[in-house]
Amino acid sequence: MTKRFLGTVILPGMFDPVTTGHMNSLKYLSERSNKVIAVIMTLKSEEKNRWIPSETMKQLIEEAIAEEKLDNVSVYIENEGWLAHSVESLAADGVARSFHPNINIGKEMELIQSVIELGIPVHLIPSHLELRSSHIRWLSEEKLMEEFKEQVPASVYRDIQENM
Repeated sequence: MTKRFLGTVILPGMFDPVTTGHMNSLKYLSERSNKVIAVIMTLKSEEKNRWIPSETMKQLIEEAIAEEKLDNVSVYIENEGWLAHSVESLAADGVARSFHPNINIGKEMELIQSVIELGIPVHLIPSHLELRSSHIRWLSEEKLMEEFKEQVPASVYRDIQENM
């Protein structure tokens, strides 16, 4: 096991839905942090635009965390939509981000700058993302469920099959 040295780290994102890429990031952070919090970033006014409601996704992520035995990982819903609010209310020592081929560099740089302004470190971590959440949604809408079965935790796949 890798030495834990990062303190309390948050991994903010939409998680709509959570993917195996997200889970790999949480596992990576879990091995290096005392506490990891997956922060579902959802403005109250934007909740209606989510594919999977935040509360449902929180439960699905918690199931996946339990399956992976990530005992130091939890989930928090940020309804205010402000990363600074999450950092303060969760007493985070750092914010983790992973880069992948489809990332919006401009938005990511804004987020990184906002974290730097808070005076805490940004931890850039490896990405193991094969499909983005938006791709999974599209594949589901096209009834191509088998195309993403391995890209989401089992609990999420079952939920999508049953409810979408």
